[in-house]
Amino acid sequence: MPGGSYERYGLTSNPFRDLASESLDDVSLYHVNQDVDETLRTIKDEVFDKDNRAVVAIIGPHGAGKTERLLVTAAEAKERGAFAVYYDVPAKTAKVLRGVATAFQKVATSKGKAKLFSQPPWLRAMAGLTKIPDENYDPKDAGRVLGQALNSTVPSFLLLNDLNNLIESREVDAFAKVIQEVTDAIKPGVLVMFSCYPSYLAWLTTNHPALASRINRTLTLSGFSDDEAALLLAKKLLVKRLVEDLDPIYPFDREAIHLLNQAAGSNPRRLLEFADLAVEYGASHRSYRVDAEVANAVIALRAATTAASTAVAKLPPAPAQPGPVRPAPGGAKVAPDAKASWAEG
Repeated sequence: MPGGSYERYGLTSNPFRDLASESLDDVSLYHVNQDVDETLRTIKDEVFDKDNRAVVAIIGPHGAGKTERLLVTAAEAKERGAFAVYYDVPAKTAKVLRGVATAFQKVATSKGKAKLFSQPPWLRAMAGLTKIPDENYDPKDAGRVLGQALNSTVPSFLLLNDLNNLIESREVDAFAKVIQEVTDAIKPGVLVMFSCYPSYLAWLTTNHPALASRINRTLTLSGFSDDEAALLLAKKLLVKRLVEDLDPIYPFDREAIHLLNQAAGSNPRRLLEFADLAVEYGASHRSYRVDAEVANAVIALRAATTAASTAVAKLPPAPAQPGPVRPAPGGAKVAPDAKASWAEG
């Protein structure tokens, strides 16, 4: 669709093409505060002031805003000159500990702590963790190194995103023990925060109760209210505005936002996906604005597409096509499904 198509809405382009804002540069710009953020604010302030230490779990489904909370914390730490290690736990990948240790090294280098002749002891020990050949390591030793690094750089933050991905790693148990050791070692001025699905926290509680018992606060992300949904869309729209003094949610109206938020199950990421489709549909159909009619049309189209995809996924596999008839020794023909014992002799 030509970029000019969005001018009818006073926009330079579709502001929802980039569905997620998961970078330090813009995460705070698009963040919508909820009740959970007030609790987090108190916890973080106590850590910044070195009055307390904390272990926090951020729980929610895909798209609920877990990553965003960790990135907001990393951005705040950067702004205030604190030491913050953010790490996306990869799926189906061993050597998670090596990845975390490497992240520590990068932050240390950016903070000027990696000078050749004056490296702190924890940084030299961290270099050893980056060279561990496999997942067979001593979790207590590794945890003590990470804990020492955090204690030596207060205020400091260890932010582990998508810890549920550990389930796919051979390090699932070893690294959980590493985190347990870290939580035992940290002092006031340190925050360890991780995000995961509720199912992973349930697994952790059953399989590593000692670590689960060390979590000070478990914060479960709830869905957006219609007002919070409107604020998120307004923040996204503002960046692409051509015309000032418009209604902050234009071209959406309140009824459309209610319908889209409801269809998204109050999930922020799914809401942005619906908003993206709604702007595309409205612009291509030359609608004056994204109203209830446009919202319902988009919701119906999305439902139809989902139903079709589900139906295709349930289809049985296509039968194998018969291969060409091949000649046997002596000129006779052999059917493709016949056993060619002669070829094996």
